[in-house]
Amino acid sequence: MNKLRPVAVAVVGTVVAVAAAYAVFAGVLVGSDVASYTSDGVTVPDLAYEDTLERADAAGYAVERVGSSGFHPTGIDDLDADLGPEYEAFRVTYDHASAARLWATFHAEEGITVVTLFPDDADGDLTVDDLPPEEWLVDRLALLFEMDEATAAAYVEEIETAVSTGDPTEPGASTPSVEVDEPVAFRAAYDDLTARATTVNATSTPGSGWHERVYHAGDERLGSAEFVLSRATVTREVDGYTYRVHVDYHGGVAVDAQTRATRTFEEDAVRAAFREMFVEMGVPPETADHLQFLYRGSVW
Repeated sequence: MNKLRPVAVAVVGTVVAVAAAYAVFAGVLVGSDVASYTSDGVTVPDLAYEDTLERADAAGYAVERVGSSGFHPTGIDDLDADLGPEYEAFRVTYDHASAARLWATFHAEEGITVVTLFPDDADGDLTVDDLPPEEWLVDRLALLFEMDEATAAAYVEEIETAVSTGDPTEPGASTPSVEVDEPVAFRAAYDDLTARATTVNATSTPGSGWHERVYHAGDERLGSAEFVLSRATVTREVDGYTYRVHVDYHGGVAVDAQTRATRTFEEDAVRAAFREMFVEMGVPPETADHLQFLYRGSVW
């Protein structure tokens, strides 16, 4: 019987150790769990973006200007007037009549543009026949970038080779892409879309800085240009509660707040806290009453 005692002690020790590990893990989960409120965005007419940030800074709030991967095209006066002197072009898209789409997403810091094709009508594994015509692709690339047709054709060939030789089960195989390290001719692309369009539909997401213009010729969708406006996050931390106001150049305002999941977190108190911040920032305080909040009691 005594020979069994060490075994029993070892088993009990293991169980205790496992239980302790689970207890520690549970404590970490509980300790790091947060409750949060997020809101939709609203647009405040005539909100002076820079003045709002200056007032937030003067009130002692942390002000963080948020960047993007895009770049600011120079010399396009109508965009500067509408989107502000520091807007950034993020993406240009073109639609082909076959329902295929071309996206050119700008990564200015890396000095590249990722061109991705979305062949909507592909049936089964993607083949070269599912891509838009070579002539159309070459024309689009030669317009989007400062390069001749021969260089554009080489990029198209790279895409076609990837499609014809790639593994169709690999992630992204149905949306082939290529990295282009040529200078972007944004002005030419913008002028082309503007000249060919009969209608332009503009949409924004207030507080995020995201702005898109979609170009149509009659019922045909030609493409779009996507931009990021100047935007910033204003943060106030008090007594274990964090309140953030997201503001963009067009007067878009959205908010979020969080605290430990174990603490009291009432919507009325959160709305009142943002109303106080708005007063300090020069945002009409009644803006807080127009925000729709979504509550999450836990991240787990």
